[in-house]
Amino acid sequence: MKTLIMAPLLAAAVLWTAFGALAGNSAKLTDAQIFAIYDQVNGFDIATAELGAVKGSAVEVRELAVMVLRDHSIVRQMARELAQRHNVVYTVPKNDDAARAHQAAMARLKAKSGRDFDEAYLAHETAFHRNAIDAVKTVLLKNLRNAEFKAQLQAVLPGFEHHLAQTIATARKLGYSQD
Repeated sequence: MKTLIMAPLLAAAVLWTAFGALAGNSAKLTDAQIFAIYDQVNGFDIATAELGAVKGSAVEVRELAVMVLRDHSIVRQMARELAQRHNVVYTVPKNDDAARAHQAAMARLKAKSGRDFDEAYLAHETAFHRNAIDAVKTVLLKNLRNAEFKAQLQAVLPGFEHHLAQTIATARKLGYSQD
């Protein structure tokens, strides 16, 4: 039970830290800041998915992780190429609160194995994608000035929603509650 509570809380903390502080200062958000946070958060899910692809005990967990890894890697690269085309220079924070929260989440996941890992990973991914979808809709899209990046986010949002639906379906199939 403690695992089920902690994993989503850590996932929520990672995204709240990355987006929440910026949302309160949305008038000050620049496209460069949004590119940086978007890159950082995709990187977080890439790292988490890499772990899930290796440590998942159920084939369904490993397959889900591979899909998430592939999709977030593509999306992050698309955003990087877009930033380069528009001469948007940004720096991905390496040791900010969001990075530290992600490191803590990864440490908790790495300490688990078998079904305990699968359950914690799926809970983490569910919370992560719920928060990412919310952040894209309520922070990123509302603050972006670059029309092409805004269109790109709108185009990939259904993919993030698909990740969430697949994660919930996988958890239910394996007998883990996602409510």
